[in-house]
Amino acid sequence: MAGNREDLIRSLAGVMGMSGEAKKKDSHFDPSTGTLYCGSKVFSQTDIAEAKKFCETNMKKMADIGDNAAMYYEIAASAVELLQQDSVKNGGKVVVKEGP
Repeated sequence: MAGNREDLIRSLAGVMGMSGEAKKKDSHFDPSTGTLYCGSKVFSQTDIAEAKKFCETNMKKMADIGDNAAMYYEIAASAVELLQQDSVKNGGKVVVKEGP
């Protein structure tokens, strides 16, 4: 419970432009709650579903333009889906390592 409170406080501070002393954490998806933790940011199941829907909608719109935008939206939507599926398969232990 304390960890969730700490994450919420850090997330709210980040939105308000205050960096604080946020620890660098590995990102992960919690399948029991549908929550995606990305460093100090927390995305709810609803946020993730809306983002995925946004990508899929824009992917269809951009397909007619003929540039790479449709492919980028498809990659983003597919990555979210894979993260969710892999996390469920591995009991929520999928961790996304941040690059250097």
